[in-house]
Amino acid sequence: MNNVSLYPESSSSLWIENLIHGLSGLSIKAKQCLFCGASPFQKVEVYDTYAYGKVLCLGGNIVLTEAESTYNEMIVHPAMFMHSQPKTVCCIGGGDGGCLKELLKHPGIERIVIVEIDQMVQETVTTYFPTLGEGFSDSRVELVFDDGYNYLKKNDTCFDVILVDSYDPGGPVQSLETADFHKVVSERLNENGLVVFQTDSPTIRGYFLRFTISGVSPFFQSYKPYLCSIRSFPDGICSFLICSQSEKILAQFDEERYNAFSGNGLTAYYNDGIHRGAFMLPEAIRQMI
Repeated sequence: MNNVSLYPESSSSLWIENLIHGLSGLSIKAKQCLFCGASPFQKVEVYDTYAYGKVLCLGGNIVLTEAESTYNEMIVHPAMFMHSQPKTVCCIGGGDGGCLKELLKHPGIERIVIVEIDQMVQETVTTYFPTLGEGFSDSRVELVFDDGYNYLKKNDTCFDVILVDSYDPGGPVQSLETADFHKVVSERLNENGLVVFQTDSPTIRGYFLRFTISGVSPFFQSYKPYLCSIRSFPDGICSFLICSQSEKILAQFDEERYNAFSGNGLTAYYNDGIHRGAFMLPEAIRQMI
């Protein structure tokens, strides 16, 4: 029997590889390349794949797939339900629209500022991922094309929640990896505010989680790392670091608001059990940090 007739995708010779240190990683078979461009900051590519739908790659790294919303849910919702009444949010590096889509699910939101350094990312997402791009037209959203550090440094506006949605350590916005950036972030939070830093794979790049903890510790009274499983991410695991000036805030969870939210089927991964379990770290990672 001809296997090609059973699995037509087997005839494709196009693969996307996301390798870590050139030694191991993820391979995804693609139908075709939909877009390939180069901005002043990085290469921007969109592929149509069999297993993940459309995939966005920045600088050769997979940063977004249609098949998963896990990353965006987990960088957004834990902080949103820890805060008692989040109304204003700043998302640094949110040009792919994923975090924005999750933020707009919270009816109490009054203002969202998306700070994206690369305009081509936002334009590409609007064209090829319209369900993510449509959030930019919401009246509560302000889109700023700037370096996230520069934006926070020159504006004294404070936010209830800041999300640092950086794509990869050593990427195009290395100002986000400096001690002064962590200091400026701490100064741009309202009282009881929260910030979430994406800290990459703790098994492949554990040094980045340790580096971020070291960077934030002089400016925040409390911080907690947490994890989620993402099948398109290096080693299938992603870590985040949530910070506040109060340990009490990091222990909060607005169950009443969550119950109203959860009844609408708005998430595919995040729920109250995942929220609590995400902060339970494997022993090897606990020892590492």
